[in-house]
Amino acid sequence: MKRIFAPLTRARTWSETLHLLLDLPFGIAWFTIVIVGLSVGVGLVVVALVGLVILAGTVFAGRLIGIVERARAHALLGITVEPPPARLQPEGNWPRMRGFLTDQPGWKALGYGVIMLPVGILNFTVAVTMWALALGGTTYPLWGWAVPATFGENHPIRGWAKGGYISASFVVGVLVLIAAPHVVRGLAAMDRGLINGLLGGSPTAELRQRVESLTVSRDASVDIAEAERRRIERDLHDGVQAQLVTLAMDLGMARQKLASGADADPAVLALVERAHDDSKRAVSDLRNLVRGIHPAVLTDRGLDAAVSALAARSPIPVEVNISLPSRPPATVESAAYFVIAEALTNAAKHSGASLVHIDGRVTGEVLRVEVRDDGCGGANVEHGGGLSGLASRLAAIEGRLRVASPVGGPTTVLAELPLVAGTIWPPPESPVP
Repeated sequence: MKRIFAPLTRARTWSETLHLLLDLPFGIAWFTIVIVGLSVGVGLVVVALVGLVILAGTVFAGRLIGIVERARAHALLGITVEPPPARLQPEGNWPRMRGFLTDQPGWKALGYGVIMLPVGILNFTVAVTMWALALGGTTYPLWGWAVPATFGENHPIRGWAKGGYISASFVVGVLVLIAAPHVVRGLAAMDRGLINGLLGGSPTAELRQRVESLTVSRDASVDIAEAERRRIERDLHDGVQAQLVTLAMDLGMARQKLASGADADPAVLALVERAHDDSKRAVSDLRNLVRGIHPAVLTDRGLDAAVSALAARSPIPVEVNISLPSRPPATVESAAYFVIAEALTNAAKHSGASLVHIDGRVTGEVLRVEVRDDGCGGANVEHGGGLSGLASRLAAIEGRLRVASPVGGPTTVLAELPLVAGTIWPPPESPVP
């Protein structure tokens, strides 16, 4: 018996009942806000742009509805509903307006506001009816004898029959009292489902926004790193390299003067000559270092000219066929250049090739760069090797590096780099030639 009536002593039963009773006034308020906002907004769109502002404000009100309802559910239903991801804040009035109008969580909350009116009527009516029947039936023996009772309209109940009527009403009241907490729990479960489904954060949407945020952050990091490399290259080229060239010229003139003097110390002359040679080697090494950081020709004239300069310095004959409709983004162009540079270096050092083919073309939204040699093969993307570093560099911009190099050759290095951030990646598989 104690277990049967135990739900009546739990705070949860009464907090859920309060939530059901509040569904009606909140449902009326939300329904009024949504219908008025949408009606006025849609009606004024064809007359003036102010209608769009009203629609945007109505969708924003949907966000506020979600905040209030999640707080009410947390306080009375004991559930914590994760909010949907925050709305993005684009720059500009029209992008910001479009962001409001296409805010999916806001529209879902407006749908919840419309649904809550009939749901509130149902919940309020059932809750009030159940508890009224339970209270009236269980207390009827206390006051039922003082009020007339009739069967139908014209048949009063008196005497022993009234005692049976009072007893039957008490039994019905007790049964309803036992059933009421379970009915309340079922209606509250329906409310929980609506709140979770329409006002909670979608894992897919949250993940998508997280990916977009990380993509923007990654692109910014890549751009910053690229700008920093160019700054270092410019500082080295315009500062340290110029100073070393001046130093080499001064040492060269000093050597000439010492050599023309009759009483020149041979040890000093040898020291100056060695310093002059060292300064020239330092200039050469610094030029190679600067070229490895970011070649100036790549910035000034683009990928085709930079690769042609690489081919001109290669000890292996190189055929270059790069056909691009326009210059790709700087980070993509730089990554493609260093893929080609690394592939040419590997071919010169290890392949024994007699000819290298370099092709570059745009397929859809992807830049495909291919370096193919007729060498002995055997190349692979080793951990810590040059190709491994290139693969990591390409991965930072959602690119992909593939190497086909069977023993005996030939070797093909294929880089695929998306030109547009957010391009669906990877593209359909294409074989490495």
